[in-house]
Amino acid sequence: MQPRTKLALGLGIAALLLIGVRILISLATPKEVDARTRIEQMFAEGKQAFENEDIDGMLQFLADEFSWSGMDKQRLRYQLAQLFRNAQDPRAELGELQMEIFAGRILVRTPIRITWRDPNNPSGTNSQDFGVVEFEFRKYPQRKWLIIRYDDWRLIRMEATQIGEIPL
Repeated sequence: MQPRTKLALGLGIAALLLIGVRILISLATPKEVDARTRIEQMFAEGKQAFENEDIDGMLQFLADEFSWSGMDKQRLRYQLAQLFRNAQDPRAELGELQMEIFAGRILVRTPIRITWRDPNNPSGTNSQDFGVVEFEFRKYPQRKWLIIRYDDWRLIRMEATQIGEIPL
């Protein structure tokens, strides 16, 4: 092979690799979803994670600076682990999601009640009514595979009207 042919072949392969990487990145980048739809999706996934006792599945939607009645992310993880250790068949009942959408921020209010069975009294069902809970979401830059950047919503704050602690 002549040096020009090798150079042309090498440049062609490099160009194809760059085009392939660019196509892969564009296909792997999560598509922007309507804010209302994304928040409803997060609530549905969070509710399912709660009922499956999947703490990581619940906490994936929280921002690092999350707060709820003085609890941060780690304290909430501990409280949820305690609840799941002492309760059976946890269920969450949410009312209609009332959303206020602002630029880069969303407030959601909904009544929440959780129910569970006590392992020491399997016939008895316990419940905790949190009243109307306010959730504040903000848009944060996220990364997928360390190179793909996209924006998604994260929960930064919760406030309950009736009680601020998870029952143990």
